[in-house]
Amino acid sequence: MTSDKLLGAQTLLTTLLYGLVSILLFNSFGLVFTCAMLLIVLFKLAIYRGLVQGPSENLVNLLAFTVILVVFVAIGFSNLVEMFVSLLLGACALKTIQAKTKKQAMSVQLLNFFVYPCFFIFSQNVLSLLFVLVLLVVNLAQMLWIEHGIALRSAIRQAARHLLLALPLAAIMVVLLPKVSPFWQLPGANKTQTGLSEDIDPFEISELSRSDELVFRAILPDNTQMKPPFYWRTLVHDNYDGTRWRVSAQHDVPLQAPFRAVGESYTVIARASGKTWLYNLGQAKSSTRGVNTNQFGTLFMQKRLSSSMEYQVTPIHTAGPGLVNWQYRLNTALPDGINPLATALALQWDASTGNTAEFIQQMKQYFVQNRFHYSLKPPTISDRNSIDRFLTETREGFCGHYAASAAFMLRAAGIPARLVSGYLGGEYNGERGYYSVYQYDAHAWVEYYVPQQGWYRLDPTAWVAPDRLSGSLSELTALEDEFKDNLGLSLMSYSNLALVNWVRLQIEQLDYQWTRWVLNFDQQKQSRLLRDLFGQYHRLLPALSVFLLLIAIFVARFWYLQRKQVVKLPEAVRLHHAICQLAEGELHKVTPAQALLALQSQYPNLSQELAEFNQYFVKSRFSRAQLTKSEATRMKALGRLIIKKAKK
Repeated sequence: MTSDKLLGAQTLLTTLLYGLVSILLFNSFGLVFTCAMLLIVLFKLAIYRGLVQGPSENLVNLLAFTVILVVFVAIGFSNLVEMFVSLLLGACALKTIQAKTKKQAMSVQLLNFFVYPCFFIFSQNVLSLLFVLVLLVVNLAQMLWIEHGIALRSAIRQAARHLLLALPLAAIMVVLLPKVSPFWQLPGANKTQTGLSEDIDPFEISELSRSDELVFRAILPDNTQMKPPFYWRTLVHDNYDGTRWRVSAQHDVPLQAPFRAVGESYTVIARASGKTWLYNLGQAKSSTRGVNTNQFGTLFMQKRLSSSMEYQVTPIHTAGPGLVNWQYRLNTALPDGINPLATALALQWDASTGNTAEFIQQMKQYFVQNRFHYSLKPPTISDRNSIDRFLTETREGFCGHYAASAAFMLRAAGIPARLVSGYLGGEYNGERGYYSVYQYDAHAWVEYYVPQQGWYRLDPTAWVAPDRLSGSLSELTALEDEFKDNLGLSLMSYSNLALVNWVRLQIEQLDYQWTRWVLNFDQQKQSRLLRDLFGQYHRLLPALSVFLLLIAIFVARFWYLQRKQVVKLPEAVRLHHAICQLAEGELHKVTPAQALLALQSQYPNLSQELAEFNQYFVKSRFSRAQLTKSEATRMKALGRLIIKKAKK
């Protein structure tokens, strides 16, 4: 392969990796930019195969302007992180098309040590770690390939070995070097691809059942206090406009009412969501810095959750003063002229019952007797009287349908009610003792108010699908086919296969360990660890240890490079030196002919063998013609025979 063809193959490999990164980040970059990157890959492939000529400088500038235009149109300034990374990726891809020399190709490979780790901005799970490590190994191998002409397979082995040697040092530095707050920070993502929303149409919450994205993990105390069903309260929606339930204006108002702890604390490890809300069971308080409790007992942060976070949760009970007039009006308000059938039904039950409990019992009988059906693929209802249509026509829905209908009828009867969105259940890992909650576990239920008593939870889904209350949605056998069809191509979709499910669980456990002990290794955890290791000197000794370790590594490396290298001699030279040592003087420093004469004079009985060996040695070292296999074997045999007889 010519040098130009070799350089083309090297840059083609880099371009293909850029295309792969773009595909994996499709949800962040969007369809337009991903297609643009794939077109660049095809263009580079066509150049390599000789189907088209390499572009001129003017054409490259035009392509660069086109990529910039695509980024601004498809991504825009509202998502600065995505815009920055996509521009960098597009620029490097165009550079691989333009690269015609080793220097230009090496400049791209150097940039890749910054480009590839940008993948962590969008995904920080353990699979992303392995993917980035593979990219870095391949990138270092390409540099060895380009600069030193080492075969790619051998270069990959060398690169992997160097990376493995660097990982322990990196781990030591992460643990021991003091963590400080960043001097600057890229703006976090302002949106999440899947997840709950502050303003929801309950009839659309079933869309979350199509995502198997992990939301959070929870480590609950091993006692009898916490038992399923687990309702993870996230958002309280008390403002209803006839279609959508909007998050309460009190969401980010800190709790003012007195409270008391009522249970043992537990741990939640939340994934990055780009939102401010967190997850807890019932009402809760947190001792973790930056986590607050609002008026409803749910947890929130002042800044967006842009990375994984571990926080502690303590169950509490608040003693509120009850509903004041404006709160009563807000939680019973309904728009005029919508869902007249549901309103009439609620008024009928209100007239025939004496209290809220009896009203709810009438509602339950209606759902049970009319055989409502729980479904992950409910029929679409989009008109203004959606609740009427659901109650009298379709009678098939997800949790949002039942929660919205119950909340509406409670309000129609003058009973304060609000919608709560969050998650229900979770997949339990018995080996490690934690729950994993996914987007498909998203759930909606109702909270209603009883005077002099407070707020109570009501989940109408339990009336039509009681099995949904235990475990995760993935464990609901009655909807197994619908659930897997919703997810599409994923490991969870094929979890009925023992091998696939085992692989999925192993990856999940590995990701749990990575998230808890690496991603969430913050200042507080580091401070506790260093205090345990170094005691009262925990502020000084860690940094000093790293400094001394680096000095030791540099000294060892310097000694290794300066020490005398042992050169492995060819077999013919080694045998020739061994034979020359049989005579006096340094015969290996004279010509082969002179050495032969000296040896023959000292060992006349070996004269013929010495002459034949010398013939083969001269041919192997000074002739263009190489020894045949039989000649090389004969030379080795002669060398051993001469040494053996000379020593007798």
